[in-house]
Amino acid sequence: MKISGKFVYIKKISLKDALFIYKLRIDKLNSFFLHNPPKSINAQKNWIRNNIKNKKASDFVIIEKKYNKKIGTIALNNIDKNSAEWGRWISTGNSVQNIESVVLLLKYGFKKLQLKKIYSLTNANNKKVVNFHKNSNANYNGIIKSFFNIKNKKIDAVKYSFNKENFKKFEKKFIFMTQLVRL
Repeated sequence: MKISGKFVYIKKISLKDALFIYKLRIDKLNSFFLHNPPKSINAQKNWIRNNIKNKKASDFVIIEKKYNKKIGTIALNNIDKNSAEWGRWISTGNSVQNIESVVLLLKYGFKKLQLKKIYSLTNANNKKVVNFHKNSNANYNGIIKSFFNIKNKKIDAVKYSFNKENFKKFEKKFIFMTQLVRL
């Protein structure tokens, strides 16, 4: 499955993506805000094998269209009849590519899966992503104390959510912003 935008497309993960995802997750800058990264490429492959079978998750690789180059990952997990959690978002793309990857994922969730709500739980120390949510049309749902256990430290989560209406506003804002952009 491939979902295409103007600057990036997202495609379902496969075992061929294991090395790329492994390298993203073990990168010191990326792993600072993440749960423990996999200990080996084989551990990453096993995780992908299991997650491909998981009906409550849809994991994607983000690919830059111009050079057909992998730049990140993004996912919906904890999928149920009405909602899902947006997460596993790691991207080395520029801000336009990163935002478009979110638009594509949310569009998939609301249109294809017919979800009513998509929420995110962000490491409270990840100021870039928390600020992204503040500046999007997402609803602020509060702080969940000591939600994450990262490197044996309890970290708060900041929860934001989209419904179909505020997603449409976010998507329109993104489309307007990119009408003059050429990457």
